[in-house]
Amino acid sequence: MTAQKFCKTKIVATIGPSSWDEDILRNMISSGLDMARINASFADFEELKRVKEAIRSISPRISLILDTMGNKIRVTGFSEARDVRIGETIILIPSSRNISTDNEIQITYNDLYKDISRGATILIDDGGLELSVTDIIEDKIVCTVKNDFTINPQKTVNIPNQELSFPELTEKDIADIKSAVELDYDFVALSFVQKKSVVEKAREILGDSKINIISKIENQTGLDNFDEILEVSDAIMIARGDLGVEIPFEKIPIIQKQLVYRCRSVGKPCIIATQMLDSMKKNPHPTRAEVSDVANSIIDGTDAIMLSAETSVGEYPIESVKTMNRIATSTEDTLIPQMVYGNTDATRDTDELCKSLYNLTNSIDINAVLVLSETGKTVRSLSRHRLTIPIFEVTNDISRVRIDNLLRGVKTYFTGNLSDDRDESISKAVEIIFSYGELDFNDKIAIISGSSIKNKENNSILEITTVKDLIKN
Repeated sequence: MTAQKFCKTKIVATIGPSSWDEDILRNMISSGLDMARINASFADFEELKRVKEAIRSISPRISLILDTMGNKIRVTGFSEARDVRIGETIILIPSSRNISTDNEIQITYNDLYKDISRGATILIDDGGLELSVTDIIEDKIVCTVKNDFTINPQKTVNIPNQELSFPELTEKDIADIKSAVELDYDFVALSFVQKKSVVEKAREILGDSKINIISKIENQTGLDNFDEILEVSDAIMIARGDLGVEIPFEKIPIIQKQLVYRCRSVGKPCIIATQMLDSMKKNPHPTRAEVSDVANSIIDGTDAIMLSAETSVGEYPIESVKTMNRIATSTEDTLIPQMVYGNTDATRDTDELCKSLYNLTNSIDINAVLVLSETGKTVRSLSRHRLTIPIFEVTNDISRVRIDNLLRGVKTYFTGNLSDDRDESISKAVEIIFSYGELDFNDKIAIISGSSIKNKENNSILEITTVKDLIKN
């Protein structure tokens, strides 16, 4: 094929102070950015709106993800970093209470004193600081510092192996989800999902919007209830930062592989996140271990890889995206298609048709696949097998372009005038892709579309032909 090679694994980047500038955003997009994530923990409505308008002005293809804060506890009440030393006493107090002594630190969960017990471990800043609870006096939690550390404002607080009585969605989460609807975002990522009822409640708030829900798996309860969460979610994010604090970190690699496969088996996309190129916050090049981590995530079969602080507050946001793209394209060159088994939300006939196409791509010289799509079910069923050839989707729904942007190996094009006639629609779709230089005149392509038989309950047909046979002029 003469078409320019594109990265099949999708790149998600978090937008923040380091990447607000329009020129930087434009360069990140041209370097391979597919999806822009805005962390609502640090963004108000005006920022959500400003980033959305900036992204849309550059490219209508880039997907927008609003990541909710969730029931995340943070230290608060101070603006400058503070040092603590091993053996010191720190007292955690509710944010509703004023600080009265130098060793008090506010936390954003006012009822923690009701849920925690003496002897419990409290971890701050992704486990960088360990505290041991020695006493609970009214609503104050008295702790002993277990290691030297510098605490920065607004860092996370984790309490492993303690069940906390959080609401399913906080008031801020509800407000942010409503903002996503108002601003026409494409995805809402729900933080700390522990059971399916959280997803169902968010779905009610989203109403009839086309916004998809990404459930973030970040603790043991989320792992325990993963299958029920997956069933009601549109996608999954494996958020390894908090997950690696909540459970033993040595278990993360195997859990990652298991969750990715379970997502693929039902045709739902998966994002791997946190600390993928963490050293690039301060350095223009990654460590070799980080390169291996990104590559192994792609080998595991993930749909997308995500940058967090690297692009939101790091010094090298553009270089981070370029590095992700280089690792992905190099890794993908060595892979073969990976069939998975299981039923998606497409029909059984469609799932079997996609498996047949997987087998054909291993025995016939096919250059690309074209899918004419209305619901995206067929392309999700096909994408999960991780074909090494491009999957082109053509749709008349612009929101479908940005939703299916998360699917590995899929590139979606919009046209407003697909014909009801199958042959005309296919010719139009191929012409669109050809006009972008994605197909060569002599390329052989497989086409999945509805058949010409009307009013069928199961209405799909697989056809193999060449581009030159479809383009009239």
